[in-house]
Amino acid sequence: MNIIITGKPGSGKTTLIKKIKNYLEKKGASIGGIFTPEIREGKKRIGFEIIDIMTNERGILAEKGAPGPRVGSYGVNLETIKRVGIPGIEKAIKSADYIIIDEVAPMELKDPNFLVKVEEAFSSDKTVIAAFHRRLIQNMKDREDVQIFKIDPKNREIVYEEIKSIIEGK
Repeated sequence: MNIIITGKPGSGKTTLIKKIKNYLEKKGASIGGIFTPEIREGKKRIGFEIIDIMTNERGILAEKGAPGPRVGSYGVNLETIKRVGIPGIEKAIKSADYIIIDEVAPMELKDPNFLVKVEEAFSSDKTVIAAFHRRLIQNMKDREDVQIFKIDPKNREIVYEEIKSIIEGK
């Protein structure tokens, strides 16, 4: 069973995925995939990083005012997606027990090969736990091997317990 977590920006998708990652690591599972944390200067978000969970390799995914394809005021660094994001998912498919993808959103999808790798992960024999931008789950809704959780700050703990139950029942 694959798990998709969706919700509005700030709803806690990344927080929940990190909590699930910690839970799985405590159980002794190997985790692969990517995280895309915000880059902040003080209280201002100025960009996003992309981190390969298995190797801790990282790069700038997007920055305000940077060159590259645009998503809002951010310029997306396609080279970082090719160098860190796609290989992070590939390594996870090959050798991790669980694959985490935080997040499948317009920035990552500026490289069409990123979505190809996400679909490959979902079709692998590994469990994928992924955060999806709420407008991008249409393609995944019809898959029988996917359970979708819409979260907000109020139900985040309940959803965490439900996901733990799914993992335990695996």
